[in-house]
Amino acid sequence: MVKVLGIAGSARRSGNTEKLLDRALDGACRAGAVTEKVVLLDMELHPCICPRTDDCLPNGICSVQDEMQLLYPKLLQCDLLFVASPIFFRSVTAQLKAMIDRCQALWVCKYRLRHDITPHRSAPRRGLFISVASQGGRREFEGAITVMRSFFASINARYETDLLLGEVEQPWDVLAHPEYLEYAYELGLQLVHEEVSGAGSNAV
Repeated sequence: MVKVLGIAGSARRSGNTEKLLDRALDGACRAGAVTEKVVLLDMELHPCICPRTDDCLPNGICSVQDEMQLLYPKLLQCDLLFVASPIFFRSVTAQLKAMIDRCQALWVCKYRLRHDITPHRSAPRRGLFISVASQGGRREFEGAITVMRSFFASINARYETDLLLGEVEQPWDVLAHPEYLEYAYELGLQLVHEEVSGAGSNAV
């Protein structure tokens, strides 16, 4: 069974990116996947402390005890990862960046300690990035894309595709564009179908 984890990284609930994420998860569910959504705004997540201590560097274990400890296994055990965040200052939100920074422990496990952090798979997972910005043009998303590519790579996933929408600002703006919501649904559906068709080469 394909496991899909959706991460809502917006600084407000039920905004444009969360609506798009929900539709992508609906599509994934329709394709037969088991889906789960995590809303970072509702979680207790503390900042990474590695800049002022060695913390996870010796052993790849984060000493900060909060709800990130519950999220680590979800990030590693999912087959597909859908991440949604609006653009703030040409990057992702503080909520999402805090979560990504706390994945320093996984980066250490993979790149410094050379551990296989996803031993249940023989191929990288795939990631979908969903984002909206008040301005149009792909340039608005370049900073966030760089962050997301690094994040996905650090957890044994690849930046597979994205849904990037400009001139979307008010929480209800996306509702005026049902084609956006339909496209998000179709992306979720497609990614799961592709995962199932390639399951033989991905499974250990």
